Amino acid sequence: MQATLDKQDYQAIAAKVLELIKQEYDLVPKKPQKRLVGLEEFRHRYGHDKSPAWLKLYLLPKMTGCVFGLNCGRGHPVQINEAKAAEWMDKYEDEVDWTKPLP
Repeated sequence: MQATLDKQDYQAIAAKVLELIKQEYDLVPKKPQKRLVGLEEFRHRYGHDKSPAWLKLYLLPKMTGCVFGLNCGRGHPVQINEAKAAEWMDKYEDEVDWTKPLP
C-alpha cells in the first residue's frame, strides 16, 4: 500500500518534526537583527521633515541608546536604531518643541 502526500501534508510533517527538534535540543529562535536607518530616512519618517542640522542639534542628542555616530565627525554616517527610536518617539514626541528655530 502506498500513500500519496500533498504539499499540506509535507508542511504539517515538517512543522511537527521542527517542533520535536526544538523540544529535544532546547533551541531558542534567533533574535531579529536591529534595523539601522540613516538620517534622511529617519527625518522623513519620524522627524517631521526637519533639516538634518536641526535633528542633530535638538532631537538626536536626547535619544540616548538609539543613535550611533552622531559626534563622529565628517565622513561617518549617523545611524539610528529604528525600533528604539520609534519607541522613544511614541513616548516623547509631544514634549519636543518642533517649532524651535536653528541658531
